Amino acid sequence: MAVLFAWLEYRRANKRFLLLRIGAALVAVAALGCIVLPIKYNSTITKSIQHKNILLTQGFNADSLPDGIDTSLITLDASIKKAYPKVKLISGLDELSKTAPLHVYGNGLSKDELVQLDSLPVILHAAKIPAGVSNISWNDQLKAGEVLRVQGVYNNTSAQKVKLVLRGLSTGLDSIILPPNAQTPFGLSTTPKATGKMVFTLNADTALQGSLPVQIQPVKPLKVLMLSASPDFESKFLKNWLSENGYSVALRSAISKGKYNSGYINIAQFNLDKLSAQTLAQFDVVIGDLSVLSTLSSTESDVLKQAVANKGMGLIVRADSAGKTSWLQKQFPVDRPSGKEPEPASLIINGNKSGSGKLAYGPAYIVYQDGTQPLVKTKERILAGLALYGSGKIVFTTLNNTFSWMLGGNKQDYTELWSVLLSKAARKNDEVKNYIQFSSLPVSNEPVVLQVSQGSSSPIVVNNELIAPAQNADIPFEWNASYRPSNAGWQNLKQGDKISTWYAYPQNEWKPLRSAEKTAATTQYAALHPNRHIVTKQIQQKVRIDVPKIYFYILLLAACTFLWIETKIS
Repeated sequence: MAVLFAWLEYRRANKRFLLLRIGAALVAVAALGCIVLPIKYNSTITKSIQHKNILLTQGFNADSLPDGIDTSLITLDASIKKAYPKVKLISGLDELSKTAPLHVYGNGLSKDELVQLDSLPVILHAAKIPAGVSNISWNDQLKAGEVLRVQGVYNNTSAQKVKLVLRGLSTGLDSIILPPNAQTPFGLSTTPKATGKMVFTLNADTALQGSLPVQIQPVKPLKVLMLSASPDFESKFLKNWLSENGYSVALRSAISKGKYNSGYINIAQFNLDKLSAQTLAQFDVVIGDLSVLSTLSSTESDVLKQAVANKGMGLIVRADSAGKTSWLQKQFPVDRPSGKEPEPASLIINGNKSGSGKLAYGPAYIVYQDGTQPLVKTKERILAGLALYGSGKIVFTTLNNTFSWMLGGNKQDYTELWSVLLSKAARKNDEVKNYIQFSSLPVSNEPVVLQVSQGSSSPIVVNNELIAPAQNADIPFEWNASYRPSNAGWQNLKQGDKISTWYAYPQNEWKPLRSAEKTAATTQYAALHPNRHIVTKQIQQKVRIDVPKIYFYILLLAACTFLWIETKIS
């Protein structure tokens, strides 16, 4: 092109600006060639490189790791080291460099591991929430007859529905269908039939999520005193049910003014004509009609008040048509709207949303006040409530025909209702127990910190292995002990003369839950220990730099412009 354009300019008849025309043609061709071809030159630059300590944990995404940065990839997990040989395997977090913040990729670290960081700043690059149960809770300490309730959140990442099943003794006890592609709260429940240590399971379709260990204690028979104005069906069926379930019962029914009829079941006979402090001290709960309790003599009423307020005795008050104002009803105002009685309905007993069999409950109901706890209710009305009175408790109920459940053969609902009312009202058990909590979900062959409350300074023995506890500096009655269970299943803990049991889960259970637990703990730690500085270093680096094309475009445009103008004016 250069030779051709130069020859064309030379052969023109007009020789004016010949050398300039040939030079402009050659410049245009050279500029065009430089636009087409890559033109580079060598240079040395100073570059700031940021150091990064990157810890890889389970669940990390390899594509999320940074490129072109001076990094040190480390892990505590042998399986990650096996999959990525270039990653350095460390035995403990004390090997980390303290000169730079720690970038954690994946699910994160457990609470015990985070303690070892010694306030090192952490930046978490969290993994996606895995499919499965990410949050769960259940009442693992039950009394016989109480309902086991399991609540949690399930993350369904598939496009199909998932059936969540609560199982016990190889039998499905309750289930729920969860929608696809959603995090859904769930609730399951069942009433265990046996007592002792039991292990239920939670399954998603056929896949096991994890075990649900539960300790079910037999109900300690209470000593109950029943006061009624006259024999009625409600008192008769309640007395029979109490006796069938091993309760000690004394019954006093009024015959006429100052005269009473007494009955005794599973308890020695004594005089009930006058209630005294010594008499009431023998009972855990007193059950009485409001009319009877309101018409007690001033002496008996004062004795009853003292027994509840100072001695912790429980009191269950059955509302009736008595219009006399009493200290018993102060925290339980009752409304009796006129008109048609409400239709029979299912009752919600102690929060059990599954409901009971339908019951005609009458027009009266309790108006809610602050300081009271609803125990039995319908969707609109409270039918039984609890309030504290000194060191004791008062349960107030407007139900007076629960015996109709028994007449209809519905013993289960009757048992659940009266078990709740009695257990809520009963005198507090003074027995001191060891309450065990955990820093994380206890898993076999993994260390766990046991937090033993209401314990003494005596050594802790776990599975016949002596462990020295450390006292919590902030909570004097709490003692912490580290332990690594070698096998899954029930574990025994002994401190002094008190023995407690707890459960260690197999390695293959609750994996999504354990991942979510680590992510939450690491997120909390990162918020408390933010990165306040960036560590960098200066390096000299030789590089090849492209010459900007804009210069060649300008040369091409200038040469072509000169040749065009010269042609026009010649």
